[in-house]
Amino acid sequence: MHKSWSDRPREEAYLFNPAFLSSLMCDFVRTYEKAKGEGCPITLAYLAPALSLHRQSRQRFPSSTVTALYEWIQENEDVLVDLSRRVRVLMPLLREGAMFAFYQEVLVFEQGHKLTVGSKKGHFTPKFLLSVSKDMNDAVSATRFLAKWFAKSGAEASILSSWGIRP
Repeated sequence: MHKSWSDRPREEAYLFNPAFLSSLMCDFVRTYEKAKGEGCPITLAYLAPALSLHRQSRQRFPSSTVTALYEWIQENEDVLVDLSRRVRVLMPLLREGAMFAFYQEVLVFEQGHKLTVGSKKGHFTPKFLLSVSKDMNDAVSATRFLAKWFAKSGAEASILSSWGIRP
């Protein structure tokens, strides 16, 4: 059951509203699709915000997708600490964001559990990103980076497993 907006902590209502999370997921799916040439597994679209919204994690990401995901995780294992809890806490909020995205037709299901961009635009535009905080820009950039990194890192199950996540 969803909490009423008036019952949510103010920070949660402002930072994790469905429109913002929908756009973040849309950016991830859009970038993943461009990089991989196919739809994005929904599990990866749920994992990415738990990483990109966490400042301490995103600040440690490499500067290029040339860095192998699996080697980077081995060298930075401490980023896995608390990740499963962050994913669990974000899950209901991300579900609301996904439902918003489906309703607005910015994301649609493709074969099975893959997402693809819908008929309407839902990603962050360059103009919009000029008007927001550095922290928000960094989170969006990290989300796009993760999409490219995941797209070139192999199978969905392997990516999830490397982060210690079970679908």
